[in-house]
Amino acid sequence: MSTTGGAAPDPERQILIVDDEEIVLVALRDTLTQLGHFVCTATNAIEGLELIRQRRFAAVFTDHQMPKLTGLDFLAQVREIQPDASRILITAVLNLSTVISAINRAEVFRFLVKPWHRDDLLEIVASALARHDLLQSEKQALANALKKSDVQDRRLQALTDELARQRKR
Repeated sequence: MSTTGGAAPDPERQILIVDDEEIVLVALRDTLTQLGHFVCTATNAIEGLELIRQRRFAAVFTDHQMPKLTGLDFLAQVREIQPDASRILITAVLNLSTVISAINRAEVFRFLVKPWHRDDLLEIVASALARHDLLQSEKQALANALKKSDVQDRRLQALTDELARQRKR
């Protein structure tokens, strides 16, 4: 399990990479770190789940074929623990049954096919972070609207109570 990053990380935009192949972890971590992203890595899904329970992630990348727990099973658990995290499945073999399972079980956001092209990786990361940011903005807007509604409800209740008192006089 490792963590890298330059400047103080934005806790809402951290990226987790889970893969049992060290070369994949290093390649993804180094590429994304060079672009200024804060990246955590885990060499298996069990370590990845520990990190998911400890920190918030904007995006989670995982290999599909791993020991102990498949990437799909891992991402299904990630969806339960952190539903706003964009989930990306890394796979060397992309077939229809994998795609259908990934969408139905884990609501996978994107697929990264090995070997990947750098431009594809960068587009996926940008899209994943944008999706996460949009979800966070929508949640904040909803919270603000509910707060405003609550304040208005209390004002309306106070006015109703005052009107009731005036009628009793």
